[in-house]
Amino acid sequence: MDKGISFYFGFISNIYDRAKKIKEAGFDAVIANADKKYNSQNKCISKQVKAIKRAGLKLSSLHMRYTRAELPNFWKEGRKGEKLKRNLIKDVKIAHKYGFKCVVVHLNGEYSKVGETRLLEVLNLCEKLNVPLAIENLEHRQIFIDVFKNINHKMLKFNWDIGHNNCYDRDYDYIENYGDKLISLHLHDNNGERDEHTLSYFSKSIDWDKKAKELSDFPFISLDYEIFCKEEYNISEEEYLKLAIDEARRLESKIEKYQKT
Repeated sequence: MDKGISFYFGFISNIYDRAKKIKEAGFDAVIANADKKYNSQNKCISKQVKAIKRAGLKLSSLHMRYTRAELPNFWKEGRKGEKLKRNLIKDVKIAHKYGFKCVVVHLNGEYSKVGETRLLEVLNLCEKLNVPLAIENLEHRQIFIDVFKNINHKMLKFNWDIGHNNCYDRDYDYIENYGDKLISLHLHDNNGERDEHTLSYFSKSIDWDKKAKELSDFPFISLDYEIFCKEEYNISEEEYLKLAIDEARRLESKIEKYQKT
């Protein structure tokens, strides 16, 4: 199984050196972001892709650009909602241009026909460009449910954020309900109460053996870690990558154990 990591994971460093370290640590793929507000950490998307590919890494998912407070506007009439749609279209085109396997999308707000029309426009472009749109599970579960209930489109997929599932709605079974749509993962742990985006080494409440059993039905999936090293950990970039790849390999071993039974 491929093992991936977010390109920015807490260290502001030369992106070519960072990509090389990610590869040398044992990772196969990278989650990237085209949002200009992260240029100080990652540089522009074209430079990110150049660094990632030069290091021999694969492009996993591309995370949509967004500002949390603006997300509900997608479902409302007006220019702000149209701007969000245009930005999402830009991300789909970027994913197509560089070869990302999907675009991961955050949704929030109240479902409406206005937003449905916008989302269908984006999905139709996704079909034309062969770029799936993966809706991520967040604390706003109802809009997630409403989208899959009302829209039946072959390019509408699911990004399972296991850390979010653990701290926001632990008892909700996303795999049972949307496993047939699963295309990508965000792996990270937390204390069960806050969205920490950390490794189990630092904060652990997820039963990874149970998750491995659920993931054993998806041999194609990339084990992508969306994690962030906090300053308080007081470790180097290389040390953090070592901890991350060790966790990814342990999860892979658990998954393989269930695949053989």
